[in-house]
Amino acid sequence: MPFAPKTSRFPQLLLMGCAFWILESLVHAVIFRDASFLDALFFQVSAHEAYLRLLILLVAGMFYLLAVKTKTISEKESQIKNILNSVLPICITNANYEIIMANDSYWAIWGKPATRPIKCHQHRPGEACRTEKCALQQIMNGAAEYVGESKKEYNNETRYFILTASPYLDANQRVTGVIESFQDITERKRLETEKAALIEELQASLHKVKLLSGLLPICASCKKIRDDKGYWNQIESYIKDHSEAEFSHGLCPDCARELYPDFKPAPSPRRDKAADR
Repeated sequence: MPFAPKTSRFPQLLLMGCAFWILESLVHAVIFRDASFLDALFFQVSAHEAYLRLLILLVAGMFYLLAVKTKTISEKESQIKNILNSVLPICITNANYEIIMANDSYWAIWGKPATRPIKCHQHRPGEACRTEKCALQQIMNGAAEYVGESKKEYNNETRYFILTASPYLDANQRVTGVIESFQDITERKRLETEKAALIEELQASLHKVKLLSGLLPICASCKKIRDDKGYWNQIESYIKDHSEAEFSHGLCPDCARELYPDFKPAPSPRRDKAADR
């Protein structure tokens, strides 16, 4: 928990003042011997002494509050540094499009400029820069949060990021800029692209399978197939158009004997081998 002053600490200041009052009275009674302890404590206190005591009490209280404030600021700065130095790239941009703060993860990807401040649309230009889709404009126009997508050419590849933006508030809780964080989704994008390509390939294969399924009207005599438009096609043309099959023409033995009765085909090696057996 961050250290912060509480109302319970103010009685401590009162006790400190009372302790100083008693100590100063003891000095008068023991060292200077100009009054008894009770007289120095309550009855023989001049206005000047009372003023000095109250002034010292006030100064002690101011130093105490200053120490509390310094420690609070120091711990707040430490918390901000711990938040900024996270794995996610984070940057803070003011209303003038100037990057006023960023963590090491951000500079490692987009590069740290030699001179600052630098405009965000110059440092990481994109299609949404200075448009209605700009994260800064969305936040400055009243949006409590904005989520978009950003990309960057990095190490010879395109990196994709989910950009999440929230308001950057000043001490008076006024929106003066935007805090942006970037989550790398490059690997997810790659998997989505591969998935889409695979789905498209499967759909194309399924479409081809469907084209050759179902009832095909075929001529009982010439074996032509009727397509969806009513035209009759050769069976090899229809199958070739509706699948990835290719045809090579030849003659079966029965057709060869019918068409060329005088042609004596050479004996098949398989038949000779069967005859030997």
